[in-house]
Amino acid sequence: MEELHEGGRRRAALLSTGAADDHKSNNVGHSSSSSSSSSCSSSPPPRHAGGAAAAATTTTAPDSQQQQQLNIVGDGSVDIHGKPSNKATSGRWKAAYFLMGTELLERTAFFGISLNLVTYLVTVLHQGTEQSISTVYNWSGTAWILPLLGGFIADAYWGRFWTITVFGVVYLLGLLLLTLTVSIRSLRPAQCASGAAAVANCEPGTASKVQVGVFYLALYVIALGIGGVKPCLSALGGDQFDEDDEEKLEKPMKRSFFNYWWLTVGGGGLISLTLLVYVQDHVAFGWGYGIPTVGFAVGLLIFFCGTPRYRLKRPSGSPLTQVAQVLVAAIRKFNVVVPSDALEFQESDVYQNTPPGKRNLVHTDTIRNRDTNHDDHVFKDQLDLQQEELAVNMNANPWWLCSITQVEEVKLLVRVIPVWFATLMFLIVVAQLSTFFLSQGNSMDLSMGPHFKIPAASLELFGSFTVLVAIPVYDLCFVPFVRRFTHNERGITMLQRMGIGLFISIFSMIAAALVEAKRLKVVHDHGLEDRPEETVPISVFWLIPQYSILALAQVFAYIGQLEFFYDQAPDNMQSVGTALFTSNTGVAQFLSTALLQVVVRATGRDGHGSWIVANLNLCRIDKFYWLLAVMSAVNLLFYIAVAKWYVYKKTRSVIAGSSLAIVVVAPAAEP
Repeated sequence: MEELHEGGRRRAALLSTGAADDHKSNNVGHSSSSSSSSSCSSSPPPRHAGGAAAAATTTTAPDSQQQQQLNIVGDGSVDIHGKPSNKATSGRWKAAYFLMGTELLERTAFFGISLNLVTYLVTVLHQGTEQSISTVYNWSGTAWILPLLGGFIADAYWGRFWTITVFGVVYLLGLLLLTLTVSIRSLRPAQCASGAAAVANCEPGTASKVQVGVFYLALYVIALGIGGVKPCLSALGGDQFDEDDEEKLEKPMKRSFFNYWWLTVGGGGLISLTLLVYVQDHVAFGWGYGIPTVGFAVGLLIFFCGTPRYRLKRPSGSPLTQVAQVLVAAIRKFNVVVPSDALEFQESDVYQNTPPGKRNLVHTDTIRNRDTNHDDHVFKDQLDLQQEELAVNMNANPWWLCSITQVEEVKLLVRVIPVWFATLMFLIVVAQLSTFFLSQGNSMDLSMGPHFKIPAASLELFGSFTVLVAIPVYDLCFVPFVRRFTHNERGITMLQRMGIGLFISIFSMIAAALVEAKRLKVVHDHGLEDRPEETVPISVFWLIPQYSILALAQVFAYIGQLEFFYDQAPDNMQSVGTALFTSNTGVAQFLSTALLQVVVRATGRDGHGSWIVANLNLCRIDKFYWLLAVMSAVNLLFYIAVAKWYVYKKTRSVIAGSSLAIVVVAPAAEP
């Protein structure tokens, strides 16, 4: 708890007194109107009860109203009908389970398409290695960037529930179209030969424009649906826990939520890798895409079944407008002198009408530009007493005067941008899972025993198993153990968690490079350089280390990113915050395409063989993996610098019953 500066104390007391007088007068009017309303609407008491019944009514009504207030969730959440959410009957894990069930089936559908998409493009649409990998990068990038649109619509206009509803229907229509596309004979080209000869016997460019166009249309309708569903499901799940719960029960629940949320993501991947990939490779892609379509329809039904229990946040208008107001007000007041004590101009909840679901933020000294007199800030956190009274009593123009909280929200968005950039390299590494890792596996011996062959895409099962084991161990063992030394409720901070993940990912690329060098040696020893259709006699299980190490890195970095961008976003922009996480993945997909093109051109100059060619046995993917390892190591240094500079979000609340606005500040080190 921080003490107010003497000047701030006098000012808060002055405002408090005024607010108290207003409150008293309002209560008098309210009391009389309430009495009048009560006498008109209530049935007359029985004669034998007489005045006792009336007295009982007057005595119990305030108690009942007070009890009702205590049962209301304090973060401004409402139910589907727009009424304040009840603590006892809404939110928490019972509501989150519905959302986790929906996420499980949505991720099953997504992974059912993405994990084996390269195989479909090569064996059915007859695309070459480089073209198919670029197609996957571009589609995945679009699917991961469009959540910025969905998050904006949710925060500004529709809210998370209705955004999921509308875009969920679009998602389902895209899945239906995709299933029809791969099932109707006229919409797909002639089938390639089966087995390892598929790549050799499929000539690129033999699919018609209509066949390719309809398939791409279905993919990008699905991407549009993902854009609305993905940023809102996890954010709505986080909304089911009130971080400022007076009973202190929901805050630790919320911190565990994102760990277990990722279990549902891993579970969706597990179903896709064990069931759907096998069906696609050994039965038909029509069944392989039809099953997750039905599954996602069931997921939407599960989502709607949980409607009565959801805590919903109201949309608060365009975030872009709020950012623009702060920037315009800052430019207009560029020369205003700022008090040396930030509490001199911090708004007080005694008079500041904070919108429901939006906490006030504490002034920070980051992102500023001071002159030689140390007076001027780039973001003008300048609100003297007269200006504040003008804002409260005269409805000041928001393009001229903004609160400290509004300014700090813009600072939050600015501060997370370097973190966003610093995690791009990690996601470029993750992008190799569904591209080069898969291509490696397709060329190797897929035998598991004398009579069974596993699909190459199913190798990611080992990554899913790693995730499913590592998350409970992290939450139940690692966090309590580390907490004893760090005294941090999370065990380690969100930025530390991401940094550990970035560090581990370097070793996944080193392992991948070593295994690929081993595969190329076997290729050379057996003279298979010009025979890519033949299976390389090396077990596909050599790829397990790179899959498992990268999965462990995701437990730290991926979940850390999801929690970080949700937690550090302004309270009324948390769908956009989650979308920043997904857009990071999308941009990384496009950067992977660009990096691939640069490597192809740079290494193929002056008559030298390019690292990446159509014949995988002539590729030097091992060198490409070493390049990614070096880039990841350099990026880790950049990330450490960004993390040291970062200042976590600080919220504040007012102690009830106090005559002064006493600020309670969340410690910066806690996250």
